[in-house]
Amino acid sequence: MAELFNESEGYTVTARKWRPKSFEDVSSQEIITKTLQNAIKTGKISHAYLFSGPRGVGKTTVARLLAKSLNCLKKKPGEEPCNDCDSCREINNDNRNHPDVFEIDGASNRNIEDVRELKEKVKYGPIRSKFKIFIIDEVHMLTGASFNALLKTLEEPPPYVVFIFATTSPEKVPLTILGRCQKFDFKRLTIDEIKSRLRHIAKEEKVKIDDDSLFFIAKKGDGSMRDSQGLFDMSASYCDGNITFEKLKSFFNLAESDVYFNITDFIRSKDGSGLLNYFDELMNKGYDMQTFLDGLTEHFRNLLVCGSTGSSELILESENVKHKYTEYISKFSQIEIINSLKLILQTEYTFKYSSNQRTLLEALLIELIKFTDTRDLSEIMEELKELKSGKGSHYTTKTGSENISASPSSHSSAAVNSGVKINYKSSVSTDSANDHAGNSAATAPKAMKDVPVVDLNSAGDLNGHWITIKDQIKTERKWVYSIIKDTTFEQDEKMNFLIRVDDSTYELIDGYRDYLSGKISKYFGQTLSVNLIKNSEFISSTTLKESASSDGKTLPKETDNFDKLRAILINDFNAKEVR
Repeated sequence: MAELFNESEGYTVTARKWRPKSFEDVSSQEIITKTLQNAIKTGKISHAYLFSGPRGVGKTTVARLLAKSLNCLKKKPGEEPCNDCDSCREINNDNRNHPDVFEIDGASNRNIEDVRELKEKVKYGPIRSKFKIFIIDEVHMLTGASFNALLKTLEEPPPYVVFIFATTSPEKVPLTILGRCQKFDFKRLTIDEIKSRLRHIAKEEKVKIDDDSLFFIAKKGDGSMRDSQGLFDMSASYCDGNITFEKLKSFFNLAESDVYFNITDFIRSKDGSGLLNYFDELMNKGYDMQTFLDGLTEHFRNLLVCGSTGSSELILESENVKHKYTEYISKFSQIEIINSLKLILQTEYTFKYSSNQRTLLEALLIELIKFTDTRDLSEIMEELKELKSGKGSHYTTKTGSENISASPSSHSSAAVNSGVKINYKSSVSTDSANDHAGNSAATAPKAMKDVPVVDLNSAGDLNGHWITIKDQIKTERKWVYSIIKDTTFEQDEKMNFLIRVDDSTYELIDGYRDYLSGKISKYFGQTLSVNLIKNSEFISSTTLKESASSDGKTLPKETDNFDKLRAILINDFNAKEVR
């Protein structure tokens, strides 16, 4: 029966077979291994160590190396374990037979009874080694009572005892424990470090693998050597010892980088039908929706990084794909990429809670098409000037998903360097300025034709009417009255009617916008168009006049005052600030 379990004749997974057996073999943790080697050399051994870091980066491996070096009978230069003596061989065999090295799983030995048993072992000295060593993996899983029971032993242990704790969640370890340990933080491995190690393993195992496959496995390992080696084992089995990227794409059902470039081509060309049909083809091929969304997020992140830095060096892709991003970035503006990426990240947050994930992704793709209309204000300055002069006949602004049409304003030239971004479309006409002026009345919103002209100096009387209207609302809807009682009814410079509200109640009142507009129209006996405006965003014509008269100066027609420019953009163009 014993021969059936002879490990020398069985298969051992790569992560175990190629576990580093010396400090020199450990990847990416040179600072930690050098510190420990110097401590062993000088005899400055701490009674407790805490190794923290992501999974699969070498915490348990270094703990075993430290245990081997401390108890090795024939240490090599540099305090490396010999791996030949009985102590080293028993530790290499997963500590199955070593009488003085105990490796404990914190998750399954977390109760106070287990800690008490450990404390009993601490009382007795090592049987044949210099140190009695306790390696506790995932130590954060111990209960609070267990930590308290261990505290006194950890504070004043016998001179022959060394505790080595390993955890992926050091924040869950009590500060009383942390304060009694030397803490070492293990870092994630880079893609190049994982590739180098996998290339060496493939060469020794006689497995053929191309560079694209190495890059993919190292990237998918997400900084974990153990995870990457597990993927390597799976790939070698599927590809029968000859790993190629073409085979891996089929095995992992990968969406190639070309898929996301095709997606953004459809978005750029505003081809919603083609985009949905292409997405349907991907789903019919069996692509995982979560994987697709993750890839789309990374794709737009790569576009953002490449566009912001002018380089593809920060992109974690192969050289061929990096070159594609360098050529592709000119198709999108930075503001388009930022807004699209924000939308994708919002979708990621709701995706796992959605009962219809496919519909959510389809809606996302169509909405991304709309986001390509977003432009920086500085890019459309000349077009705004053309609109003012009458060369343009119409423009459309966007606020969220709502389109609002308006005629060109005399203030369009003031929209310079205001720090406000707007979504904008323009249609250029060959009509003359006179024709444009004649047509402007015909194209104005119908609701504004019957608006009575109210003198700006009578703003106080206008607000008096508003008080009467609010009293009527109070008898109908007390809740509405409670949130509008402190609002005022005013006009701006263009004689537009506005309800000025406090910033904190804007969202509440916005839900009753139509109701309020209807009450005001009924009061005056004609259809009025009424908008809401926040206090922080509104500068009325009355306010500007008062400001000018207070210092005895006449307000110039064109001013560089930032607040006025900002107010004009928001009020006249329905611009939306991007913070």
